[in-house]
Amino acid sequence: MMRRIPHLKAALAAVTLCLLAPAWSGQTGQAGTSPSAPERTEPARSGALPENPARPTLPPPETAGTLKSTVRRSAEGRELTLPFSQIGQVHHPHEVRRGQFRQRLHFELRTDELVRRATLTLMLAPSPDLLGRNDLLVVKLNSETVGRIAVPPASGLDRSGQFSTQLELDPKLLTDSNELTVQFVAPPQCDSAQFPRASINGHSSVQLTMQPLPLANDLSVLPSPFFDRRDLGRTEVMLVTSDRPDGSTLQAAGQLASWFGALAGHRGARIRSRADLPAGHAIVLATAQDRPAGVSLPPITGATVVLGSHPSRPGAKVLYLLGRDGAELRRAVEALVRGQLPAQGSSAVIDTLPEVAPRQPHDALRWTGTHRPVRFDELVPQERLGFSGTLPDSMRNSMTMSLQMRLPPDLFPWRERVVPVDLRLTHSPRPFSDPRPEQASIELRLNNEQALIDENLAASQPRRWIEQLWQQISGDMEVKREHRHLIRMPVESLGTRSYNAINIRIDHGPFDERAQCLREAQAENSQGGRPDETWSLPSTVIDGSSTIDFSDVPHYLPMPDLAAFANAGFPFTRMADLSETAIVLPDLPMREEIDAMLGVASRLGEGSGVAGRLLEVVRVREIDRVAQRELVVIGSAGSQPLFTEWVRAMPFRDLPVAGSGDLPETLEVPFWRRWLHGLWQRPKFPPLPQQTFRSVEAPAVIAGFESPLRAGRSVVALIGATAADLELLTGALADAERLRRIHGHLSSVRDETPEGVRPWHADPTYGSGELPWLTRLRWELSNKPVLLWLVLFGAILALSLITFVLLQRHAIRRRAGSPL
Repeated sequence: MMRRIPHLKAALAAVTLCLLAPAWSGQTGQAGTSPSAPERTEPARSGALPENPARPTLPPPETAGTLKSTVRRSAEGRELTLPFSQIGQVHHPHEVRRGQFRQRLHFELRTDELVRRATLTLMLAPSPDLLGRNDLLVVKLNSETVGRIAVPPASGLDRSGQFSTQLELDPKLLTDSNELTVQFVAPPQCDSAQFPRASINGHSSVQLTMQPLPLANDLSVLPSPFFDRRDLGRTEVMLVTSDRPDGSTLQAAGQLASWFGALAGHRGARIRSRADLPAGHAIVLATAQDRPAGVSLPPITGATVVLGSHPSRPGAKVLYLLGRDGAELRRAVEALVRGQLPAQGSSAVIDTLPEVAPRQPHDALRWTGTHRPVRFDELVPQERLGFSGTLPDSMRNSMTMSLQMRLPPDLFPWRERVVPVDLRLTHSPRPFSDPRPEQASIELRLNNEQALIDENLAASQPRRWIEQLWQQISGDMEVKREHRHLIRMPVESLGTRSYNAINIRIDHGPFDERAQCLREAQAENSQGGRPDETWSLPSTVIDGSSTIDFSDVPHYLPMPDLAAFANAGFPFTRMADLSETAIVLPDLPMREEIDAMLGVASRLGEGSGVAGRLLEVVRVREIDRVAQRELVVIGSAGSQPLFTEWVRAMPFRDLPVAGSGDLPETLEVPFWRRWLHGLWQRPKFPPLPQQTFRSVEAPAVIAGFESPLRAGRSVVALIGATAADLELLTGALADAERLRRIHGHLSSVRDETPEGVRPWHADPTYGSGELPWLTRLRWELSNKPVLLWLVLFGAILALSLITFVLLQRHAIRRRAGSPL
């Protein structure tokens, strides 16, 4: 009889579970959405897009107080300083505490450099119970112990309660990818009443002296040494062309600059040109007819790519991109940017290249997709979408993460349209043997502002009882709860910014330092065995198949909008390969104007993440050939004739030319014109008076306006009082502080300070993109009061005429005696 009791208990538990199961559902839904809503099916991807698109590379989130890496040259080589804020730690200090035995920080180094000397500077703030103890902390580099740190007495601390120590690191331990670990020598006693901890200040740093490594003349090493993805600094590339490069060479240089901009991403790229070989690495662009003077070229037998050593600087490399004519030169450049060079050898002749499927609008790799639902694991690696309670934040068992999105600037954020978010997650609570009350929640916010969801993940007591019964039946010690939330995010909450983020906070309640200490100590002693479930912590994992879908949002942007150009290269990057973009230079461009073209091309490449292989670079005399494209016009006020020819379309009344006298003051718009303009269209900004070039009190301006050659196309003009002043504009586009100040119709740049950039605003004059006809009608009526009055008057008049005709017919029938 006693042997049957366990089976009887199991049977009773199963019956109870079956009776109560209908009252419990494992899915939850947002208010207003059905929990049983059908799952979203992902549409088939277009054949022109990769099956697994590359995850967009976004700049690291900006944090106050974050330090920057510094580089300087010395007789021993390149000296690099990496603060902890740059290698994985943000502005707040990390801690080595009892419940968290170690801190790990990762950093990478260039593959073409060798570390000659390395020094670690640590700034630590110990808790009072650690003062005066020896051999308390140990520092490891790539799992090898490099030093032990003794905590000084209170007299050895500075006013902020910190002390500094330096450790010499063995350069032989450093590789391309490195892990630096700071941990206790021995795990603290978990039952101790004290809470020993040591905070690591973000000013701690690694100082390195780097020596260049000799590279083989092999095409397989490209794009090194010109670009290395592990280098956190700005990419610097020097192009060598003839003193007066022809159109084909300029176009090849622009395409190459956009490729380096796409590679560099948020690091930024500085591409410059010159007519002779520099002292360092260089890329030579030449044809049989257009070659730099004084530079010895390899034999040109077609579209030729050669990687060789610098003729006078040992260790430096020269990449030769050559062709017998312009078409072959462009083919050599395209083979490089498409990665279709031979896997070995120092030279190659490219006869043909395979056809490339045309790109689709808004498919830039650096943009979040808007043509299909985007999975969360395309925005953040799946391993970062989970939390098991091992990263305490402010003494709470919680963590935050961000799904960074770089959206096309022309998403139309207006009124009732919504973006569906399908969130799926799995939550595993603490063991039922843990007497502490269960606390778990998840919160989603858009840009840390608008709350999307705030859900309690803790189960009710009846559900926990059912889970415990099922655990006894199945023998599975781990309980998993699956949740699903269907969220409808208003499009208007996105605003007009390109960068948006869904901020996720997972909270498992107050942090139990003793429980965490016991768990880590048990894991240390298990030596690979299964940890004791008694000290298991709750975990929450967001399913990477969760999606956010922008495919129903129309693309339309009132123009001109210099902020869209500065931040994302829009509208030029609408086609990521720049197939609808042309850069227009003067007929005889100066070196500064060519460098400005290279800076703009690299900026467009950064905006899309794709090399602009179909970019056109033309001179003024070839403008008719690119009349149907979006145009970037570059030049000084005296060298670019288009600035004079298009003066009526530009926000300028006049431009200075060499030898001219002072220009008259700004022409103010008459009151009656402002009144009529406000009557027709509701103004958002005061009217922008036409500016004379000198009245903006700046030597360089960037202006946006509609193309005089084709309606609906955009022109962005980069204008300098002299060619040398164009450096102010390219520098502003490459500097984060100054770039965020570029917006509106026109921005003037006075100097190299953020305050030197001044934007000028006016109401939009045209648009880029298409809207559904009903949305377009409502949009136009909302901005044009007179048009709204005319439509209402027309509707009233039409209704009155229809009513009058019906009444007349009724009266005629009544007089004729016919039935009504």
